[in-house]
Amino acid sequence: MSLYAPAYLERINAADHNFARFIPRLAGIPVSTNRQEVIEAITPTHEQIVREAGINPKLLRFAQQVHGNKVALVGDIGCSYPVEGVDALYCGGKADCCLGIYVADCAAVWVYDTATGARGLAHSGKLGTQQNIVGELLRSMQKCLGVSPQNCIAVISPCIRPPHYEVDIPTAIKEQLAAAGIAPENIIDSGLNTAADTETFYSYRIEKGNTGRMLALFGRIPEA
Repeated sequence: MSLYAPAYLERINAADHNFARFIPRLAGIPVSTNRQEVIEAITPTHEQIVREAGINPKLLRFAQQVHGNKVALVGDIGCSYPVEGVDALYCGGKADCCLGIYVADCAAVWVYDTATGARGLAHSGKLGTQQNIVGELLRSMQKCLGVSPQNCIAVISPCIRPPHYEVDIPTAIKEQLAAAGIAPENIIDSGLNTAADTETFYSYRIEKGNTGRMLALFGRIPEA
């Protein structure tokens, strides 16, 4: 697998046209305590990665990420992005838009419905996990798109883990995904600790806020 399409995303990427990526630390780009400043610095590289896959960067869809549990259905027709007040996005299987979630210790969670092709992507840190953001995402996908959790695959990104953090975020997320109806064998944890490898990942805690942002992406490569 490529640098941005690691092995833990292999099952999702095996589906036709799926574009699931995780962009880790970018060498040579200064970090900052100013989130917006950092995002502006890394955006050109992120957009180039999307562009090289044949996806128009104008189709990128972002959430505001307020450490809550609200979710939003998005599509190809633009509106105001990032979507205010939400921490998870989802779209239908035929939508060409590309979902994006920034993380720097929090977990990104991909959800893919193998039956309908519907895609979801959540930001689940300490507070979002306490509020069961992944459960809210699955409930909304089921209500609005007819997604059945039994047909879904979920993947948990690199994130901070014990002993570097007092809360075991990925274990809680796995329990929530299973409670929502996803089979345990369809829940994939990257197993990677952002705080243990700051050469590869950004870590808000280890770098005391003077850090960058990694980007989880979930889109659809246009048909030739």
